[in-house]
Amino acid sequence: MGRSTLFTTLVLCVLAVHCSADGVFWHVTDFHYDFTYLDGAENGTICDSQTAGQPTPNDPGEWGDYICDAPWRLINDTVYAMKAIQPNPDFIIWTGDDTPHIYNDKMNTDVVLTIIGNLTDLLRSVFPNTQVYPVFGNHDYHPKHQMPPAPNTVYNATWNMWNVPSWLPSDVMNTFVNGAYYTVLISPGLRLVGLNTVYYYTNDKVTAPTDDNTDPAGQFAWLEGVLQQAQTDNEKVFLIGHVPPGFFERSKGKSWFYPEYNRRYLQIVARYADVIKGQFFAHQHLDSFRLFYDDQGRAVNSMLLAPAVTPWMTTLGGVGANNPGIRLVSYDKTTGDLTDVNQYYSNLALANMQGSPLWGHEYSLKQAFNLPDASPASLQNLLDSFSNSSSDNFEKYYLYNSVSHDRSTCEGDCKVAQLCAIKEVDYDKYQECIDAPSSGANVARVSMFIPFVVAAFALAA
Repeated sequence: MGRSTLFTTLVLCVLAVHCSADGVFWHVTDFHYDFTYLDGAENGTICDSQTAGQPTPNDPGEWGDYICDAPWRLINDTVYAMKAIQPNPDFIIWTGDDTPHIYNDKMNTDVVLTIIGNLTDLLRSVFPNTQVYPVFGNHDYHPKHQMPPAPNTVYNATWNMWNVPSWLPSDVMNTFVNGAYYTVLISPGLRLVGLNTVYYYTNDKVTAPTDDNTDPAGQFAWLEGVLQQAQTDNEKVFLIGHVPPGFFERSKGKSWFYPEYNRRYLQIVARYADVIKGQFFAHQHLDSFRLFYDDQGRAVNSMLLAPAVTPWMTTLGGVGANNPGIRLVSYDKTTGDLTDVNQYYSNLALANMQGSPLWGHEYSLKQAFNLPDASPASLQNLLDSFSNSSSDNFEKYYLYNSVSHDRSTCEGDCKVAQLCAIKEVDYDKYQECIDAPSSGANVARVSMFIPFVVAAFALAA
């Protein structure tokens, strides 16, 4: 595709988004900048983040490789692609994991802060007048994952980077420097809550639950207070974080939160489901979603998991790599309701062949799956369709799950793991779903909503 064709495609995508929603914002995540790519890696590898057991390519690409984290060339182009596609978003959410997947002995606090600073400068220079709401990932600390629920050098130094007029306001300093979480009012009636869910991650041994440690940094109690006040003030809320609750759909039985923290998080979401209008998380590098239910089995809340910029192939068996992705979310500014998700991506293999990432439109949630919007009810209808043999929705979803990189089929245990992870964020119910006879056929809950079918036009990509 020529650059003029690409520009036309991007303009069409922007116009389509503006025609379909009142507001839009970018969600970008998991840059995982590997400063050693093709320059500084050791032991004959092409990068220090090289996936264990994978041979070094004879001809690694200038834009990156699926066994490595992202080089700066790819990261820089990604942010400029965001600018070309939608230069005036209402805001940007940036959900962490900035440093590469390399051993702690090759990292230190200064390196972590330098990388966070580099990415901060890039986003600020490309989007100088745009509000950016960042949160930490588990790789945004040294040693990685071991994020303490107390003030420290990283929190203080990063606060000094992010406390600017178009980013975090001074009135959130107390919660940020003490626990790296905060809340801000996006617009009248719509609030954003930035969470530090690294505290709940099973790899964070500093915050493991004990009799004396049930709420790291007091974040759960604070969150309940914020949501209660939002309910009183008739505000709606977006929650953003890095590590999600529940299970990894491509690694059966792999959970992220300590069980006690997973349970507490679900209790809070259930209690304030009418207040929470969207949950936006990351960490898995792949494209998926989660549903949350009331006591009657109705989908009352959802979580959107955004794919990564890094193409890195995880060391978890059978998971694989992904193409770099960025996400534009459409929402109603008055109600906070989510109206669509437009996913953009770069085919990394093709980019290396052609000498340019050539970012294109991967899909619109509404158009790809004939949904009226991106509400929990619509996502429930989508999940129901995954068990319908006459629908190709699951095949499309599974392709998008890897950002159009993995073109294999997913059947049997693979499909069961995918569907149970979407449906059951609760640990006990997830296991029941996995163990249930013919669970792949029975996983979808009975929907209490009738989906609307809307006409859609295809966008060239």
